[in-house]
Amino acid sequence: MKHLSALALFVASAATFAQTAKPMGVSVRGGLFLPTAQRAKQSGKTWFAFGVDYKLGDLKFASETGQAASYGVTVDFTSKNDFRQTPVVMYYRASLQDNIYYSVGAGFNFTREISTGNNPTRENKTGLAYQVGIGMELKGQSMPIFVEAKYMGSSRSQLNGLGVFAGIRF
Repeated sequence: MKHLSALALFVASAATFAQTAKPMGVSVRGGLFLPTAQRAKQSGKTWFAFGVDYKLGDLKFASETGQAASYGVTVDFTSKNDFRQTPVVMYYRASLQDNIYYSVGAGFNFTREISTGNNPTRENKTGLAYQVGIGMELKGQSMPIFVEAKYMGSSRSQLNGLGVFAGIRF
């Protein structure tokens, strides 16, 4: 419940800024991360997560087919107890319909976790990251709000999971 309260406060506070600012190509989102590995679930079945996207540009070939597409960079952060990850991913996003889109991306993941064994220690590692997602723009709002779900994968498989987010585009 406290995760949902924090998300509601985040969306409400960002709404004022979104109504007065010009589009900058920035998206801010918050939500929950649901790890799929049993080892990560031992820290908690739901983790708080947030992220920021920056759209670098639009793709011209997409407009010829009637499909809007763009590319950019996204940074997410998920953490719970002894686990933490920060994937930095270059993405491709394209529309499926007027308000539904999908995205795919790859990049690097900066992680912290507790090692297993006789003398457990915190380990900071860098690995590969990938994301596959689907989202929906909520039309008819005075501010550009969206919801999305994305699978966040890592070369550290114990940190794989599903992220469910709500956010605002600036």
